Amino acid sequence: MKITIYGNNMSAMGVAAVLARSGNVVYLPISSHDLDSRRISVTEPGLRGLLQSQFDSGRLRSYDPNHPPSDSDIHWLNLESQSYDQAAAIVANIASLKEGPILFINQSIFGIGSTSRLNAILGNDDQRTVVYIPDSLRGGQALETLMKPDQLVIGSDSQWAIARITAMARVLMGPNQRIRIMSSQEAEFATLALNGMLAMRLSYINELANLADSMEIDIETVRDTIAGDNRIGKHFLNPGCGFGGEKFSDHLLLFSDFLKEKRRSSLLRTVIDINEQQKETLFRKLWRHFQGNLKGCKVAIWGASYKPGSADIHNAPSLATIDACMAQGVEVRVHDPLALQNLAEYYRHAENLVLCSTPEQAADGADALLLVTEWPEYGMRDFNRIVSNMRRPLLLDGRNVYDPGEMKDYGFHYHGIGRKAV
Repeated sequence: MKITIYGNNMSAMGVAAVLARSGNVVYLPISSHDLDSRRISVTEPGLRGLLQSQFDSGRLRSYDPNHPPSDSDIHWLNLESQSYDQAAAIVANIASLKEGPILFINQSIFGIGSTSRLNAILGNDDQRTVVYIPDSLRGGQALETLMKPDQLVIGSDSQWAIARITAMARVLMGPNQRIRIMSSQEAEFATLALNGMLAMRLSYINELANLADSMEIDIETVRDTIAGDNRIGKHFLNPGCGFGGEKFSDHLLLFSDFLKEKRRSSLLRTVIDINEQQKETLFRKLWRHFQGNLKGCKVAIWGASYKPGSADIHNAPSLATIDACMAQGVEVRVHDPLALQNLAEYYRHAENLVLCSTPEQAADGADALLLVTEWPEYGMRDFNRIVSNMRRPLLLDGRNVYDPGEMKDYGFHYHGIGRKAV
């Protein structure tokens, strides 16, 4: 098949690479030169290599965004949440250029009902249609989640489109995929509701952890008890210093506005506000430890991206911590395996920010070490050396990665999120 991808974000590139590898001719609005020159940032494990190999094979091809191929079998929308007008213009343009069947797959979140509005541009015809398929990509696991999603949701009333997409899914993902078919509006609603549910679980466990902090209760014993109930389970019940990510945050705000408009509900807005406060948790612990006197301090931060495996720093908890520290004149020393370039661009003119090539370099001479992102690289280090080279061995564990007793044995003064003091 011939497929045109609209968009140059991580999801667009991931979809293009996977579809091209399966034998399709795929058009993408970036070129092999963009990859070589690093004009396009590709940090997902394995994605850059797969894109380059598909460009080399000739199955993946670039196109001028102002002149997309109109004769493709599938047109695939992977645009940002604020780009609905661009999507509508693309659909209208293809409709004007092509007679006969047209199949658009929309993986962009523009709000509930947006796919139906795009369908109206095509005349709501069974074989000239826009299908909504939620974006299943997870940062740090892009290729894995694209090829083996937990489930495939198809939002469409077109039997013609559903038959084509399910046949393609069997080829791409194997015959045993869980496929759920519903209207496009139901699929959009379900996607936003799912993200809202995950956010509520995270915010709830963080609220419990903050309460546990004030009561000398260890949140880990509480969490294990909650997670041990089969009605609840263990997923997204890890306390921490807040969540981030561009798409996740955008989706929460979009659904929050929808709930407020339709139901006058502030539930999700409260969840978002709790998360923003949670991002300040580590700095508040730092402030209390030094009794507000941070002048001349050096603080090491391990992890800047919003999650392990990603270079994305959009709405990352690290930004709130760095901003608060620099506002107090603190020298901030940051290490991250992937996100330092993005951090350098974000803090282009910051004078108190030092980007470090190793975790140990960041911690050398520091008055406090803050773990913000739970990269696997931070799990087992030479902590004896780290403690000896720090000016003051304070460890603030924003993800409860470490055992408090073990860290005390190394010589750290340890604080986690809701962890009982040793």
